[in-house]
Amino acid sequence: MPEEWIVGVRQLSTVSDWKKLIKDFRDQFPYNSLTALIVETFANSLDANATQIDIQIDGNTYRIIDNGTGMTKYSFGEYHNIASLTKRRGEGIGFAGVGAKVFLDRSDHVITETRSRGFSGASNWAFYDESLQWEPISLPNKLNYPTGTYVEVELRCEDDVCKLNEKFAEKAIQEYYNAVLLGYYHLQKVTVNGKEMKPWQLSREKVEIRKDFDFRYGGHRIKGFITRCNDVVPEEFQGPFIVVYGKTVMQCWFRQFPLKGEHFYGLILADHLIEILRTSKSDFERTSMLWKKFQGKMGQIFSDWLEEIGSKPKLPPPSDLDDMTRELENSINKILKLPELTDLANTIFQNIIHKTTGIRSEKGEQFGVETDGSQTTTGTLGGFEVGEGVETMGNGEGKGIAEDENGITPIERVRRRIRGGIRIGYDERPDESSEGWIDPAKQTIIINRAHPAWKVAEGLTLQARDERVRVYHTLRTVFTTLVEEAGIESPKETLAKLFSCWYGSWVKV
Repeated sequence: MPEEWIVGVRQLSTVSDWKKLIKDFRDQFPYNSLTALIVETFANSLDANATQIDIQIDGNTYRIIDNGTGMTKYSFGEYHNIASLTKRRGEGIGFAGVGAKVFLDRSDHVITETRSRGFSGASNWAFYDESLQWEPISLPNKLNYPTGTYVEVELRCEDDVCKLNEKFAEKAIQEYYNAVLLGYYHLQKVTVNGKEMKPWQLSREKVEIRKDFDFRYGGHRIKGFITRCNDVVPEEFQGPFIVVYGKTVMQCWFRQFPLKGEHFYGLILADHLIEILRTSKSDFERTSMLWKKFQGKMGQIFSDWLEEIGSKPKLPPPSDLDDMTRELENSINKILKLPELTDLANTIFQNIIHKTTGIRSEKGEQFGVETDGSQTTTGTLGGFEVGEGVETMGNGEGKGIAEDENGITPIERVRRRIRGGIRIGYDERPDESSEGWIDPAKQTIIINRAHPAWKVAEGLTLQARDERVRVYHTLRTVFTTLVEEAGIESPKETLAKLFSCWYGSWVKV
């Protein structure tokens, strides 16, 4: 052991390769390094409560100036430490301690000037050979605001210089901060080379239908909108997008697959999800209960709306699965009524749900067909006495009615209270890695027939001419999906209980 190392005396850890560390930071983002520079510096200005952000692009120089709170002397010192965490989660989207740092190894220098109520300072930050160093400098006086921060990055790579222009910056800001440009947050004005930026938005004549929402659940506020357009939306704006503290984090369809998905655009503002935001800021910890509850709530809202506007694809089970599906639904719903298992389904679904359903009506403009299985709904006045027993599709005995454009029975869509109980449906989604998922609005667990596991089960079923292989796969997928979505603390024990109860009530020895 070296003589200068003394047992019990702590040593200062140092980074042996700053450039590799910076590259690792940059590689975590799902976009190119130049976009990362714009997105991350914009995030820091937004977190500083700026009401105006000015971006200037001049040849190989990128500048961003804001009128935010500026940095204190302590935070200015910490700013020069890679991955320094001077902010806590919940204080903004730029919590990971990056920004202009992602470009230190691709620039000649980074000049920073900051001014807060009690401090003003400036620095020049650059690599000298393999050594990363920063030094205080005289104030360049680039700030035109009482408080705020000025950052200047001089690009070195010719490829970066060629790409950087006004349109590139505007596109990055629209794509990742459109919610800010639309006025949902405190920022009032963004300029690029003196020109005020406008949000990306659809013209009125292109918006076919729009749903705005603003609600609370579990103490969290969710707001935003979803639109269906009469024309194809540009690819980078297709779908509903989750926004956290102004930044568009990711596209999320909540396992809904609308007809003509390329015609949809929307923003869902959910700042509380910063608690489960990954460092890349492009995804969430989807195993957390916070995500599961959010996904379930928004999934139901989105699913209900898609059904209401007729954009939800019909997913009837294939004819060769009708009998098996019906028997499994009845047997599963039977055991979910057991006292020890009722909380499992109730965690995800409600015993009584509101949904748009088709009923027979001579005045109806839609059409339907008879189905095996009916369900009693509430009447037109909300009680079971008036209109009780109207025919709609369900799990009970008798004949129901299902919407089908090829049918001949006139029906109309009405809002009814339907008794709970899960249903099983089928879909083929090769791009979806899940064996199954929940459609919360329909209380349906969808089995993915494009998943390799289903194909194995189906192949073995046909080869052995034994339906039990397919039954087991469906049963396992349903039970596993229920347990995962409910966030059970002891999933293995609950799965064992489900299989045990099903075996005891259904399998005849």
